[in-house]
Amino acid sequence: MRIDAHHHLWQYNQEEYDWIDDTMTLLKKNFLVKELKQTLANNQIDGSIVVQARQSIEETNWLLSLAKDCDEIKGVVGWLDLKDDNLAHQLRQCKTHQKLVGFRHVLQGETDPNFMLDTKFIHGLKTLAEYDYCYDLLIYAHQLPTAIEMLKHVPNLRVVVDHIAKPNIQTGEEFSRWQYGMKSLANNPNVYCKVSGMVTETDWKHWQFADFVPYLDAIFQHFGSERVMFGSDWPVCLVAGEYFEIKQIIHDYLSTKDKNTINNVFGNNAAKFYQIS
Repeated sequence: MRIDAHHHLWQYNQEEYDWIDDTMTLLKKNFLVKELKQTLANNQIDGSIVVQARQSIEETNWLLSLAKDCDEIKGVVGWLDLKDDNLAHQLRQCKTHQKLVGFRHVLQGETDPNFMLDTKFIHGLKTLAEYDYCYDLLIYAHQLPTAIEMLKHVPNLRVVVDHIAKPNIQTGEEFSRWQYGMKSLANNPNVYCKVSGMVTETDWKHWQFADFVPYLDAIFQHFGSERVMFGSDWPVCLVAGEYFEIKQIIHDYLSTKDKNTINNVFGNNAAKFYQIS
């Protein structure tokens, strides 16, 4: 089964999606199941993982309601307040939702540099592990040292790094520091990585395949072909390229690899990580 491990859905309104600024005008509209199904079918993708785009329980419940009636959506990565004193109770209730596979917090948007090291937040991550949920790690490259320190406290938590930790691909600044951070994360066998979101970290209009090769080389060197998964980051990716172009980057990079590696990256690894049967 071919799986897109990272995309979003939304009913657009300016107040709730204020992160979509005037440079992303084409995203200021609805992206719903109808559009998703057509996009996946056009690109020979069998299923997908839909990831939260707003930090609200209401959005999580909405995504779950969509997933319930959509065979293509294999899993939902939602949001809960991991600092909530009633988190364990909420997670017990979550077990009634078969397609709820994990959670994410928009750590890249936190202004407190020590947010990830907050004892209540770390306790929340430990609780996720206890209830066998996974965690999508959304950070910028400069946050890698703090993320590494945070994950030392939860070595058994299944974690996937979104968008290869968003290095500045356009300038290539601090490539060595980014690579060292990703290598450190990869030392934990429970940490995976999504090769997603790369086109939005470079020149949206003038990127080329060669821009991504050093980063992909590093990811596959450190995580191996069994802990890397393809994600489109659709529809956000549309500001820099069509879905088929995003998919083609990874397809071309893997063109000399064996069939097993290709199948792992385009589905098997996501199915294993998100525990999709």
